[in-house]
Amino acid sequence: MMQKSEIRTYIVQQFATLTDEELEMRGRQLHEYLYEHPSWREANVIAVTVATPREIPTRPLIEKAWMEGKKIVVPKTDGKRRVLDFYTLSSFAELKQRKNSLWEPDPNRSERVPSEHIDLLIVPGLAFNETGYRVGFGGGYYDRFLADYNGHTIAFSLSFQLFSNLPTETHDIPVQTLFTETS
Repeated sequence: MMQKSEIRTYIVQQFATLTDEELEMRGRQLHEYLYEHPSWREANVIAVTVATPREIPTRPLIEKAWMEGKKIVVPKTDGKRRVLDFYTLSSFAELKQRKNSLWEPDPNRSERVPSEHIDLLIVPGLAFNETGYRVGFGGGYYDRFLADYNGHTIAFSLSFQLFSNLPTETHDIPVQTLFTETS
């Protein structure tokens, strides 16, 4: 079994081989699966990251949620407390780009939303197995957030992100629904 660091390196390399058009097309396909899912239709408040250029795009999904009257909340990392806080997002202009190319909300322009108000959490990840366990980016922020989160969790996976075996730890919490290119 590959180690987490090897998996992360492999996945980053695979994403680098995709053109922007391929990534957008494959992302649209995954989004369509989500839009048909009851958790999307029933959700009023959806938490999602704003994807970086080498991830499955999320801006189209955010725009669709806005068109449907749903509230979008996006994470901001708190490095001192090592936690995620989610803030409302009503316009992409409310975002600030960090040095590592992550887009985060400006807490001075947005309202913090407690986890119990989030109906659906779209969880980012680099690799997944069929039971929803994931390898993230290594900070542990989502693992800590998921430990106390009670809403529905979903993740997206391209074919090269799926592994039959992943290293897992006792604190890992699987996502409830995993959308793949064949689901």
